[in-house]
Amino acid sequence: MEMKLEDIAARLGLSVSTVSRALNGSYGVHPKTIARVQETAAELGYVPNLGAKQLVTRKSNLVGVFMPEIEGESNREFEDIFAAFRKALRLYQKDILIFSVPFRDYEPGSLSNWIRMRNLQGCVFMPPFAEEHPVIKEVLRLQIPAVNMSSALGAHCSLVASDDLEGGRMAGAYLAEQGHRNIGYINGPEHLFICKERYRGFREAVLSGTGAEHGASFVEAGDFSGSSGAGAILTLLNREPGITAVCCANDLMAMGAIMELGRKGLTVPRDLSVIGYDGAFFTAYTNPPLTTIRHNYEAIGTRAAELLVEVMNGGPGRSLKLVPELVKGETVSRQNGSVPI
Repeated sequence: MEMKLEDIAARLGLSVSTVSRALNGSYGVHPKTIARVQETAAELGYVPNLGAKQLVTRKSNLVGVFMPEIEGESNREFEDIFAAFRKALRLYQKDILIFSVPFRDYEPGSLSNWIRMRNLQGCVFMPPFAEEHPVIKEVLRLQIPAVNMSSALGAHCSLVASDDLEGGRMAGAYLAEQGHRNIGYINGPEHLFICKERYRGFREAVLSGTGAEHGASFVEAGDFSGSSGAGAILTLLNREPGITAVCCANDLMAMGAIMELGRKGLTVPRDLSVIGYDGAFFTAYTNPPLTTIRHNYEAIGTRAAELLVEVMNGGPGRSLKLVPELVKGETVSRQNGSVPI
């Protein structure tokens, strides 16, 4: 016997309209209700007529996920976000098409072609695509429902991202609390929004915690690679030999710095404390385990899916910043001792 929406509604004690909206992944139905309806539909053997549905709605339910092609070493934080995003979006009955986009050599107009050719109903841009990137300028101009995970916000584009300003503050405050006063900083590419925010927060926390401005001679820029962190730590030590700690704008540069310090016969954290940023999963397995600022990847991915569906259903674009967390490894010690905190 062919199962109908009425059968699912009767089993769950829900209205037929609620069941229909749940199966269609419509905005306004709680994810738990969607999950219950989908489970019951599977138990009863209900099979929707997707062809008829698309003819009626003229919607593909396809979401384009745009991944950056980045040359060289970098923390692929978008991979951690994508897992949670994909899981959350599945509850809304949306399908995903993944597009690999050259970060530096994007061809203008490509996004318009992809949207038209694939009949995309929404777009999601993984970090580090930000408001200054041409692909983001294009989506804002097209006004298609979108979510950005760096810095872009528009009438039809929501923003969900880690609060890098607050993360920078956490790193600076923690080092100051451990008694460090001469603190080096290894930044990433200084033109990137996330680098500006992380260093601004760090600088504010150092001023608050030590009473002194963080001087330019204590800052060296890298490119997010481990090798750039290795080179930057040597430059900092040559220029400011009195530093007792260094904060790095990502984990790979922190790991590169630790490696180079070891080559020079210096021990972390006994001779120099090091803190990273991003909270990549592998930092728990470095020697010693890295102290770092971790993004809430799971919440970012989940909320990105929710905000996208919200915009796809006519809601306005809005901004959401999620506070990261300090992960206390074993690479930071108190200035008056060598025991990691």
